[in-house]
Amino acid sequence: MDDARIGHADGRAPFIPVIMAGGRGQRFWPLSTAARPKQFLDLEQRGRSMLQTTFDRLLPLAGVPENVYVATGSRYVPLVREHLPEVPLSNVIVEPTARDSAPAVALASLAITERLGPVTLGFFSSDHRIEDETAFQAAVRRAIALAEGESGLVTLGIAPTRAATAYGYIEIGEAAGDGFRVRRFVEKPDAEQAREYLRAGRFVWNAGIFVWRGDVILRELDAHASDIMVPLRRAVEERSLAEVFPTLPARSIDYAVMEYTEHAFVVPADCGWDDVGDWVALERVLQGTAGADGANTAVGRHVAAAASGNLVYADDEDDLVVTIGVHDLVVVKHGATVLVVAKDAVETVKALLAEGSLA
Repeated sequence: MDDARIGHADGRAPFIPVIMAGGRGQRFWPLSTAARPKQFLDLEQRGRSMLQTTFDRLLPLAGVPENVYVATGSRYVPLVREHLPEVPLSNVIVEPTARDSAPAVALASLAITERLGPVTLGFFSSDHRIEDETAFQAAVRRAIALAEGESGLVTLGIAPTRAATAYGYIEIGEAAGDGFRVRRFVEKPDAEQAREYLRAGRFVWNAGIFVWRGDVILRELDAHASDIMVPLRRAVEERSLAEVFPTLPARSIDYAVMEYTEHAFVVPADCGWDDVGDWVALERVLQGTAGADGANTAVGRHVAAAASGNLVYADDEDDLVVTIGVHDLVVVKHGATVLVVAKDAVETVKALLAEGSLA
């Protein structure tokens, strides 16, 4: 099979999903570590890692595994091969070091367009959860049509289900094709602003899911992020990527391009999306597995007495966790390590990792 161009039956160029799998997943310590971050874990105990479930939902859009690419760090290439053996090794785009999403998108877009020519690309996080995959795939197909019809940069906007303060928002503008123009991107709001956005009905969550033609995103990166593109293009030509990539500005694609481009579009999606960003978010996902008393959420063996609002996670079937008279805690047992933290202090885990206290 010619892996340089695997198209559709109607002769159209293929859709190329790129799975972004370079994150370190620090908020899920002690399960997630730098050696094996959360995208390689089966947090829901379903038999497939988060990376694998991402691949599973994108495969119907790509058509064949040869159309799926993975962008990751060099240390994670063996794990990508272990989890996705059906994806050709040549489809794994290796980032010498983590420099946020803009350099990663730029490198992947350059590599794929050089190899395949004019194709439509999609960029997807490897650690999102989608409850309604049919609705998700339909939204991506609308985004593909919009990106190709408008030569635009399209993002999926998630229909908000609560006044969340952990996400950025997108204000929807006038209708365009299968979606809408972006009126503006807004930063993570405070609680009152989030409630106002929810009431307004014209704001969606910014999920960081993007669809665009390869030549369009490269054009916009050249225009708005030349400090990334000029050295990156030179490094690719001169085969000096390992030396140059670590010197590129660490910047998200939102800050590098999306907030400046005049060609931003949004396709709303109501698909049961969750970014599963930390232990508290996982509790939200796992509500259906609540412990016997119904007051706590548990994975593994758990006995509770006068305890409520706790998330208990033990990934070894021989381990037993007992909670008595405690409330609103996250309790994680993994190997010889036990984490006990108040739900409103889970961000402290990342801070302790950063300072080396949990090494």
